[in-house]
Amino acid sequence: MFDISNSQDFYVMLKQDFHEFSENQQSSRRAIHCVIGAYHLHEWIWGDWLGKDFLTWKALGIRDKESFLAWIGRECPKFSTIQALANGSKHFIRTQQFETQKIGGYGGGPYGFGPYGSGYLLIDYGEEAAEQRYLTALELLEGVVRFWRDFLRQYRPDASTRPE
Repeated sequence: MFDISNSQDFYVMLKQDFHEFSENQQSSRRAIHCVIGAYHLHEWIWGDWLGKDFLTWKALGIRDKESFLAWIGRECPKFSTIQALANGSKHFIRTQQFETQKIGGYGGGPYGFGPYGSGYLLIDYGEEAAEQRYLTALELLEGVVRFWRDFLRQYRPDASTRPE
């Protein structure tokens, strides 16, 4: 795809998208771009090298692309929200197991969440949430981008292309 030709290039694009979003945490457009990249990176990794890397399959305890996706879900619990957001944006799925909101700034949103005095995007898992009810889009994306960074550092076969 143009000059993005492997999973490392796609990861670099994801980092750039995340950086741009972190500078404007109320941009739904930037958040969606980042979400889509964070979700689809698993397909780039699989197609680029993991689909043929049987030693890493053994290390991860996987046997195919589906079990790799399940492994990601276990290792990165926030990934299920990324997946729901990516699929929702692609297929116009407006109902999820959570609600998304754009918070305008002072006086908006739940107390103690988001950047002080400025707008941001919020995910609300509802009152029935087992652990954490609220999560900012920045926290969600930061966790998943770090997961991918750590995954590539540990498992990418070519050490010279491991991310910083």
